[in-house]
Amino acid sequence: MMNLEEALRTLPVDAAEVVVEANFSRVFLNALGFSDLEMTPGFKIDKLIVDHAARKNVTAEDIFLQTKTNPYLYMEVKGRTENLSSEHCAPHKRAAWQLKRYMRHPQSKSVQWGVLTNSLHVQLYRKHGKIVHPVTTCLSLEGNLKQIVKEIKSKIEVPRKALIITIYNNKGGVGKTTTALNIAATLATRKKRVLVVDFDPNQSDLGDSLNLAPLEGQVFKMLSSTDPDPRDIITTYRFKHPRLKDTWQFDVLLADSDLVMGDIDETKFRQQVKFTALRKALESVQNEYDYILIDSPPNWRIFSQKAVYAADVILIPARHDNLHSLQNAAAAINKFIPEAQAYRQEKAGEYGPIALPIFMNNAPLPRDPALVLMHKAIDKIIQETKAVHKRDITYFFYPKWTPGKINHEMIRIPQLANIAKADFMHIPAAFAFRPANDCYYNLLTEYFLQ
Repeated sequence: MMNLEEALRTLPVDAAEVVVEANFSRVFLNALGFSDLEMTPGFKIDKLIVDHAARKNVTAEDIFLQTKTNPYLYMEVKGRTENLSSEHCAPHKRAAWQLKRYMRHPQSKSVQWGVLTNSLHVQLYRKHGKIVHPVTTCLSLEGNLKQIVKEIKSKIEVPRKALIITIYNNKGGVGKTTTALNIAATLATRKKRVLVVDFDPNQSDLGDSLNLAPLEGQVFKMLSSTDPDPRDIITTYRFKHPRLKDTWQFDVLLADSDLVMGDIDETKFRQQVKFTALRKALESVQNEYDYILIDSPPNWRIFSQKAVYAADVILIPARHDNLHSLQNAAAAINKFIPEAQAYRQEKAGEYGPIALPIFMNNAPLPRDPALVLMHKAIDKIIQETKAVHKRDITYFFYPKWTPGKINHEMIRIPQLANIAKADFMHIPAAFAFRPANDCYYNLLTEYFLQ
């Protein structure tokens, strides 16, 4: 049997897709740990066909090549003339969109990984519910073959369970804490294991909303240790609904009052606590949860930087009646999140966090006249971004917009009177009030739940 190095050496420099498929794909999947009986070429997904699907055989009777059920990994293959060296290349954008489409298909619920390759470059994608995000950058196989195969194989064999979500906008008053708490509560009512991290020590609003006092030095001690592990300082918040039998709960890592900015020397703090410490701490408990949510400060300083760096995805709330929240959302997408990506790629060899579409908090009805000004402001922000950053961020404001169809529909949480009432009760509104739970469940189905 030809090994992977030999397969690459025998491929023509300009090998077409069919040639790469015939001479590279099977051998590459073998190298990732799948036998010939654990892969299926030309795998059908309704009316779509992905180049390869793979899954480990569970029993002697459950041979994936024969049953073609519950695929675990999809691989989309392109010819060598298709440039996959950078996500900014048009061929890569088309191929990545194609792979993500396959992975998000309703018949692909069991799929957890996606591989995009042309035998010269490879990129690994992870799926968690509806979210598909790159785990690696576009990796060159030239000279790095064994190491790259080893790294990809280790990731797909032992996937991390929880999706880490940072709620961020460097404008205050957009509902970051409210969003974090109610997403956690809504997930808890759906039997999901959730950890919420209050990483805004200056305000500690998350703990205050639950009537829980901040910690006093424990977070700093944990983060400054060699192997940060938050298990001993995690608190469980429980809520017993008076009309239901079940007790709902989620875990909380409270803010640390010893880390209030102004009371600490930020330069000294940067020396004592590694930039990667929060990410490392959360990785230690990542397999104990389905979701980890981080409530971040409204700025771009050390705590918000660590919170964004630690995430897989960034959820960005904004408000229709606050221009700065819209401008700052764009700044996060254009500047701050790419900074975190670059640092994560440098320090951990991972792709880093990606931005999700912006959602409007406390939004009025879609035909409210107040939205006219908002749409004009968004259009100006989009045009300025095209001029300055040479990128189109229309999708992040209008995720259903396509080149052939103008659609101003946005992801939104409507105005809810129950939010304020629940705040005074120190209970997440999604625990106390069914309409609030329904609204946040709709938000979750837009982004996360498949």
